[in-house]
Amino acid sequence: MTHGPDAVHELVSESGWSYPVSVRRLEREHALANIQLDEEGNSIMLAELLSQADVDRFESREDLGSKLGPVFEAESERRNVGFFGRIKRAFLGG
Repeated sequence: MTHGPDAVHELVSESGWSYPVSVRRLEREHALANIQLDEEGNSIMLAELLSQADVDRFESREDLGSKLGPVFEAESERRNVGFFGRIKRAFLGG
């Protein structure tokens, strides 16, 4: 399954759009789309992902990757905290 910025690019392609693409258009058409964050199967709604990116538009496929790549990495790391991290979060709220 496609994940990361490639998954967002896939939405752009499947919609028949060409770059540049505005974030507003992506949100309007695909806000509730589940986007795979990583190979582990973690996912996020497109609207939530885009709200973390703080961008207005993507000029090209490369621009999309450079702007969303760090957001995908940060969110994936946040979710993959490991066994002890989950225990700590469950008991200490950390």
